[in-house]
Amino acid sequence: MRSRGRIAVIGGAVGGLAAATAFHRLGDDVTLYERQRYDEKRVNCGEAMTSASEIPLEKTAENGFLNRVPSFHVAVRGGENVIGSGTFPAADAYITDRNVVERRWAAWLADRGVDIREKHGVSKAEFRRLAGEYDLLVDATGQPSLTSKVCGTTNEYSGRMVALNADVTGDFSALYPHSRIVFEGYLGYEWLFPKTETRANVGVGWHEGDVPDDYFAAFNAACERNDWPKPERSKTNVAIIPRGPSLDPERIYRPENNAVRVGDAAGIANRFTGKGISQAIHSASLLGNCVASGELDVYPDRLHRGMRAEYLLSSLVTTVLDEGRTDLLADLLAVASGIDIEDIDRHPTRALFRLLTHPSLISRLLSIPAVRTSVWRALRDDWEYDRGN
Repeated sequence: MRSRGRIAVIGGAVGGLAAATAFHRLGDDVTLYERQRYDEKRVNCGEAMTSASEIPLEKTAENGFLNRVPSFHVAVRGGENVIGSGTFPAADAYITDRNVVERRWAAWLADRGVDIREKHGVSKAEFRRLAGEYDLLVDATGQPSLTSKVCGTTNEYSGRMVALNADVTGDFSALYPHSRIVFEGYLGYEWLFPKTETRANVGVGWHEGDVPDDYFAAFNAACERNDWPKPERSKTNVAIIPRGPSLDPERIYRPENNAVRVGDAAGIANRFTGKGISQAIHSASLLGNCVASGELDVYPDRLHRGMRAEYLLSSLVTTVLDEGRTDLLADLLAVASGIDIEDIDRHPTRALFRLLTHPSLISRLLSIPAVRTSVWRALRDDWEYDRGN
């Protein structure tokens, strides 16, 4: 039987909380370091949470779970008109106040004996010291990760998204409890996630290379195009979201630093949408399972294998949008419509198998040289950092 270990989790957002939960359940002595206080203002991006059942909290408004969203309606706009759409059911998703979820989750862990050290940012020097004091450091610090900073490899990440979001008030009864996502010609998207019939989170994201000169003006313009309430500048959050998976499995676990990465720190947010909460939870759970079976060294490969199909699908769709082919994106949405939104990420082979039943669409996709190159690179595990560094 595996003996009780001493685990330090660095970073107390969703990925770190999930890792602390996984190791607490293994019976380990867990300390979680978080640079902010949970009752302070936190970046409130990523409020649509899938894999919600993996979060060990009762799904109540008091815990931040406001709307058990049944589906996400996704539209593609070409010019002024919607040219395609799809509906993606959500069996395990909530629209949340993420800051409340994280605060209540941290309290849940503290009540069970996890040492939560708020307002404690870990420096590079302390990271090195902690590596010698704990059996394992779990890096959940986001991008660039603290491990990258310690190793001087912050350039190993390939890309990012810039996202703006804000809570707004209005009449959302026509959409509630469903949510809406809109793709346009640029490489990014817009969303409206109703929390109640009168409160919603609106947001817009751009991939690196397509960012506007004035973020807030572009955010307002997106809300105006969609007939959504415009946000107040003072209440608008700005988040930098990694585009992954962008790390070689060999970089996810570094025995020489006694450190292993989960979530955004491992670069595993979806490279198309920037979606990373369920990926963070998945990676933390997988790490716990590997450690429990005495197979920490296989965690990177298992994580890598689990992300390959998601990487292939997201690479395909990203390239289609990058080429300005919103018509093809609309057709891809129609093909995938009806698949659970979490399965699009966790089990994307279902969407890929559906695509195989549409040979004419495959032919149109593969007629684009950039698509052929993207698919080939994804199949060969040609990670972005190999080409950029």
